[in-house]
Amino acid sequence: MFRCFTEHLQNGLFDTVTNLSPARQERLETSWAGEFYHEVFCRLDETLFAPLYADIPSRPNIPVNRLVGIEILKSGYGWSDEELFDHLNFDLQVRYALGVRELESEICTLRTIYNFRRRVSQYMQTTGKDPFAAVFAQITDEQLAALHLDTRQQRMDSTQVGSNIRQYSRLRLVLEVLQRATRMLSAADQEQYAALLQPYVQSNAGQYCYRVAADAYTEHLTQLGQVIAQLLTAWAPTYAEDPAYRCLARVFAEHFTVADPMTPTTLTVKAPAELSAASLQSPDDLEATYREKQGRGYRGYVVNVTETCSPDNPLQLITAVQVAPNNTDDQDLLVAALPDLDTRMPLNDLHIDGGYVGPAATRAAQAAGVNLHPTAIRGAQPDPEQVSLAQFTWEGAADAPAQVTCPHDQTVPLTSGRVAGRYRAAFAASTCADCPLRERCPAQPRKRQPVRTLLVTQRQIEVALLRQACAATASGPPHLRPPVEATMRSVKHPFGDERTQLPVRGQRRVTMLLTGVAMMINLRRIWRYRITERAKTIQETANLAGETLLSRWRQRLRNLWRRLNPAGFSRYAPTWC
Repeated sequence: MFRCFTEHLQNGLFDTVTNLSPARQERLETSWAGEFYHEVFCRLDETLFAPLYADIPSRPNIPVNRLVGIEILKSGYGWSDEELFDHLNFDLQVRYALGVRELESEICTLRTIYNFRRRVSQYMQTTGKDPFAAVFAQITDEQLAALHLDTRQQRMDSTQVGSNIRQYSRLRLVLEVLQRATRMLSAADQEQYAALLQPYVQSNAGQYCYRVAADAYTEHLTQLGQVIAQLLTAWAPTYAEDPAYRCLARVFAEHFTVADPMTPTTLTVKAPAELSAASLQSPDDLEATYREKQGRGYRGYVVNVTETCSPDNPLQLITAVQVAPNNTDDQDLLVAALPDLDTRMPLNDLHIDGGYVGPAATRAAQAAGVNLHPTAIRGAQPDPEQVSLAQFTWEGAADAPAQVTCPHDQTVPLTSGRVAGRYRAAFAASTCADCPLRERCPAQPRKRQPVRTLLVTQRQIEVALLRQACAATASGPPHLRPPVEATMRSVKHPFGDERTQLPVRGQRRVTMLLTGVAMMINLRRIWRYRITERAKTIQETANLAGETLLSRWRQRLRNLWRRLNPAGFSRYAPTWC
């Protein structure tokens, strides 16, 4: 039975914190723990997790705000479960952050945490809803409102993160999947196929591959594929719906080609270049994909982060976190993020790099009323010897341009072509005759009409506008996007080096982990901002107190001088009087 936890709002009879000295209490309250308690723990809406529990009279749940807070702290600090358990039991700051003020009380057991993670993962899988993402949005929106931050300008970036999986060779991967598939067999089937499987199950996959010579590698892989082809056909009537069977069928389809399904000898091994980036990387993580970036290979996921970047803000907060297989294009991540951001907060300008530029991104930005500010554009660059479409001035709505002005200041209307998305502009040939750019202009002369015609598509106009935005950004004030690189480093920092292999696997667990990291990044930024503001207040108070004390002493000296020199006070008084 679900029940909200509010007992932390009232101090208990055996409150340990109250036994601390006032100085220590103040230090604890102004530490990151006090900030976490007020900015995360107290703001957390527990009802977002109510569907995870039974709605009938039963034993009440462990406080959800504590369980979610535990996951956030574990993610933000990169703790293992053992380290987390030690902090929960012996770290006063961690207990204070979770609303626990008695050292002798138990928060929860590790088994409770494991069950909570499993229940959240199952809920995400069955419903497609992410309660951690909902909590992140709810808390972040409240923090943005409380701090009066401007969200109209934001920036976006992505980075690769590795899943906690082993790096398999092709032979070892296929053999590992086969060995796991044999575990689904009944005792009778295991006995029936014992002779066929015996060479492949007598040792683990690593030991088998260790004994394979380099020149016999393809031969072993082919023989293994032929065995799997027979087994898939024989096992299909009984085990077709079993996850292990489906995984085996997937690996077989990804690595082998069979000309005649009825003849296993027609099987061939696919060349490495034929393997898809979406092919299975490990039987422990069915969603992880492969991607090469800047000469490095990554097996796992891509995390996309959006944060505020208005120069008027005293601090910037992360507003959105997305996780997807790492073969997902950045443009698709932008398209998926814009509707939610546009619904939650005002957003006018989005600063991005060239990886996010594309037709879908442009359409999504137009629909949301957002201006894209890319640092570059993907694709071939225009010929510097020719007049580019970016040198023309395009007027009208983005999806329905009305007129165009050439670099020689001739303005003509744009008319729609016979095909949707195509436009035509007719420039007067007499005016173009005096133009020094006419030999390099994309507008071509017509034989039967005294005009030069420019034929363009909607996409060409969009690219021209993007190039103009890039040029304006390069020649204007410093771009607002580069600082997001530091944010991406902060996201990966708790988990090690640049390749960043996370301690979890599976897209749902990776999403939960990185959402917690983002919430801790926001919390630390708010905490540092509050420390700075508190220091300014203390300094201003000290300055005011010093001025007040000085003014009092000056007044006392004035009174003393007045008594000693009643007749000549105004004439002979010192300057300090």
